[in-house]
Amino acid sequence: MTAAPSSRRSPARPKRESIHQMARGLILTTQARATTSSFTTRISLSKPKCKKLLPYRLHLPSRVSSTRFFCCKCSVSQDPIVITEYKQSFSQRMAMAGLKPHHRIAIGVSGGPDSMALCVLTAGWKTDGANAVGKSDDGFINGVLGIIVDHGLREESNEEAQIVSSRVTEMGIRCEIAKCSWLNGRPKQGHLLEEAREMRYEVFQNVCTKHQIEVLLIAHHADDQAELFILRLSRNSGVLGLAGMAFTSQMFSKSTHLYGEGSKNKGILIVRPLLDFSKEVMYKVCQESGQDWVEDPTNQSTVYARNRIRMSLGNLSSYTFQSEVQGVISACRRTRAYVDQICNNLINQAVTIIDHGYAIIDLEILNPSKVTDICLSKFVALTLQYVSQRNKPIRGSTSKLLLHYIRTVPCKTSFTAAGCYLCPAPRSRGTKILVCCSVNCPQNSKIELICPRINGEQKQNFPTELEQFIADGKSYSNHFVPDASDVHFFRCI
Repeated sequence: MTAAPSSRRSPARPKRESIHQMARGLILTTQARATTSSFTTRISLSKPKCKKLLPYRLHLPSRVSSTRFFCCKCSVSQDPIVITEYKQSFSQRMAMAGLKPHHRIAIGVSGGPDSMALCVLTAGWKTDGANAVGKSDDGFINGVLGIIVDHGLREESNEEAQIVSSRVTEMGIRCEIAKCSWLNGRPKQGHLLEEAREMRYEVFQNVCTKHQIEVLLIAHHADDQAELFILRLSRNSGVLGLAGMAFTSQMFSKSTHLYGEGSKNKGILIVRPLLDFSKEVMYKVCQESGQDWVEDPTNQSTVYARNRIRMSLGNLSSYTFQSEVQGVISACRRTRAYVDQICNNLINQAVTIIDHGYAIIDLEILNPSKVTDICLSKFVALTLQYVSQRNKPIRGSTSKLLLHYIRTVPCKTSFTAAGCYLCPAPRSRGTKILVCCSVNCPQNSKIELICPRINGEQKQNFPTELEQFIADGKSYSNHFVPDASDVHFFRCI
């Protein structure tokens, strides 16, 4: 995979242990908890230092609160060679997801430098090159929609959304502003970010479904991955969790069952094409393309753990440190890719999805005693997430109980976990496990892609565009799955 170009800073080495050694100790030794606490303390106690904002501001009407900065274009020398390299790297990542310029896609737009850079790169990908698409009669690029979510939590949010919409529209991207409806009242402060995020994805899905769009681009980037890595490290996450966000994931409908052949809503493919781009690249793309963006000072608030991590990572910023963090994340991602490949093979061989979403796990084919704990845990989690269509991970004691349950052959008892009910399949004498949704299971689904058998047969034809995206993306990514000799963490688990 070609790495996205980035501007390197002075390679000053901080006086501390290698992040590789640190992470290896955290993940692979019995002293993980103590080491994690030590490292997290150093991170959280660092004096927060806000990133320097560019000294350009758009003068807004006085009624607009000054709680947000609208940064203007910067007078910088444009480098067409660099922006071309970014566009080429972006096109490669879109191809990895199985996407082509003629496909219909949506973009989640907040107005920040990340999402504005994503709009710039997407517009270029759509309109440049041999496979470029044209524009409609009203001047918009065909097959792309920007979705701006107005959370409605501040008086000025609607006007800000209108400003962001006008900027994206100027790029030739059609926009839709979707306002959130908080039926249970405003989220409490401690849960504000989490509930706002859940609401945002729900709105994204509703808009995509309305416009029959099956692909949503999200502007998560490498710095977001680093923040998530530290956050999960502080919570003693395992190697699979430390791998961070997936390049692609699938979000299913919350209101319709999606298994029957008559179902039309097959969900949405979420693609994060900027995961290998740094935050600096986001700023550079905006600057060199002359685009404005929004800086939200709430991102500097120390109330939220992720913000404290972001500020502390800024204090520790150096090319060496950043490259070491990304190196550990890459090692974790290689391990997850290898585990996912094993799990996909196990699912295709041992899991049958029947109509209405019931799953049958054939324990004789699976042979749980021959599968390592990490692979078996992921196998069970993927199967249960597919059936329940919930995104909530399976952790701790529940994961251990499920491992014990799945390893008990023949199966003789029933078990409820992760929104699913498991029991011996009828007339199987305990050699097969039936998995179905438990009663009143709340469906909130965004899970990594799996491809189980349907009614005992592996699907060979992909009648919908979404399934073709998934098939093409998997075909591409399979070439990059490492073998066991290149998965260091897996060998030590």
